Order: sequence, then C-alpha cells, then structure tokens
Amino acid sequence: MRKSNSIYLILLMLTSVIIGTILGKAFSNMLPILNYGEGIGFGPATLDLNIFTITFGFSANLTVAGIIGLIAGIIIYRKL
Repeated sequence: MRKSNSIYLILLMLTSVIIGTILGKAFSNMLPILNYGEGIGFGPATLDLNIFTITFGFSANLTVAGIIGLIAGIIIYRKL
C-alpha cells in the first residue's frame, strides 16, 4: 500500500538527513569523506516596521552523509 501524502515524504526525508548526518559524524574517523559538504543560506535580514521587527534568515550544511540519508529516505518512501 503506497502512501501518496507529501507530508510523509517530507518528514521521512528530514529524518533520514538527520540520521545520515549523525552517522557521518560518528564514523568520521573511518570515512572522512562523509563530512565533506557545503553550507548554503543567507544571513539575517531585518524588517523594522516601527511597531515590531521581523528577522529572517536561513542556513543549511549538507554533507555527503546527509545526501546518502536523503536518497535512502526517498527509496524507503517509494517502497511504502
């Protein structure tokens, strides 16, 4: 039975990226390539409206282990 709900896919992908990153850090002594990656994002941008202030920002560091976890999450989702 295949679940076609995109919320399951997003949650599974996020979980698998987190698990992949944790495993990459745990095995970094044996396989240092797992921690190779690049950071993406933008710094904080502030919008001041005199009544309140909103600050926006985003950053992510995607590693090889995280990409492997992401691919595994997509494969697991397709098998469900």
